[in-house]
Amino acid sequence: MATDSPHVSIIIPLTGGAAQALRCFQGVAALPAAPPYEVIVVDNASVGLEPLLAQLDGDVQVVRSERRTSFAAALQLGAGRAAADRLVLIRDAAVPGADWLAPLVSALDDASIGMAASVDAADHRRPVLAAWAAAVMTGHLHTLDATAIDDHHVLGALALAAAERGLTVTQVPESSIAAPGVRNSAARRAPGEPPELTIVIPTLDATSDRVRGCLQAIDAVTDVAHEVVIVDNGAPPQGFTAPVNAGLRAARTPYVVVMNDDVEPLPGWWEPLRDTIDAGAAVAFPLTIDGAMRTDFAAWCFAMGAETVKLFGHSPGEFFDPALVIWYQDTDLLLALRRAGRPPVLVSDARIRHGLSQTVATDDPRLSTWVRAQVARDERVFTEKQSRLRVATASA
Repeated sequence: MATDSPHVSIIIPLTGGAAQALRCFQGVAALPAAPPYEVIVVDNASVGLEPLLAQLDGDVQVVRSERRTSFAAALQLGAGRAAADRLVLIRDAAVPGADWLAPLVSALDDASIGMAASVDAADHRRPVLAAWAAAVMTGHLHTLDATAIDDHHVLGALALAAAERGLTVTQVPESSIAAPGVRNSAARRAPGEPPELTIVIPTLDATSDRVRGCLQAIDAVTDVAHEVVIVDNGAPPQGFTAPVNAGLRAARTPYVVVMNDDVEPLPGWWEPLRDTIDAGAAVAFPLTIDGAMRTDFAAWCFAMGAETVKLFGHSPGEFFDPALVIWYQDTDLLLALRRAGRPPVLVSDARIRHGLSQTVATDDPRLSTWVRAQVARDERVFTEKQSRLRVATASA
């Protein structure tokens, strides 16, 4: 893809979602050789992309950020490697069309234009500032204060910076790009079909890239009729137990899955879990690949039948013990299952990727302080509870 003297640098920040990233790369690879371009992929502390990134040849630069950063900061990280004076950014691994690049970059030939944006292939009415791709002069990106720009306002900030220089923003109808996660409607389930599975996802931010990536992965690889319950518990943060319990109360299906928002299910993930539950397992959990894994109980993603929710719940309507706010719910459940002679079952044929601890890692000092203090309290509550249970068992 790259040339010795590229006319444009294409920057693609990625946080996860291998299937979507592959579609994006395939779209870029199919572009004509003119104008000459280079591709800079920013691995923004991604989850599960290493096998795919390892397959990229030397024509693609991969810049890595060990810690998840903002979209603007990721763009600037990529721009630091750019060899061209014109830069094109792609959001959320959207998929460019065959004639996408040339008209987008050519728009900058007009010295009065400070930013040019692509159109959504399926919806040309999508606003310029919500475009999936845009072109700017490389030097203009360096002037942004990446620490002060929300991910959804990057194009707005670029447009404002252009206006301050007396430049305009334009949309290029000839430059078409497909939104991420677009599926053929024929692949969807029949209207009105009753769902068999409810997936409960607790999160601190339902609008985050992490949640979108999780939902895109679920949509791409879950073939059965299902529904997703997202519980945004970030205002103020409620921990883990409360949102999971709320999501399970909303479930109306014979099977439920509790899934962290940084999990990426892989093709064929659900059916082996369902089969294991049908064979008598109270709780089944998939194998985590390309990362840390617990073989006793990896509770960042686990499946149950509705009967398990009733049998092993703390109380009606409260599956996890509400006294354990952030931590130790999984261990509490694991010990309860073991006491009943029905420990969680690892299902190696069901596979996921997982961004370990991204759901509780935070740069917010107040939230971080609260998390640390609450985890310490949870540990005391858990220890006292297990001590009482041991005494009760011994005296029974």
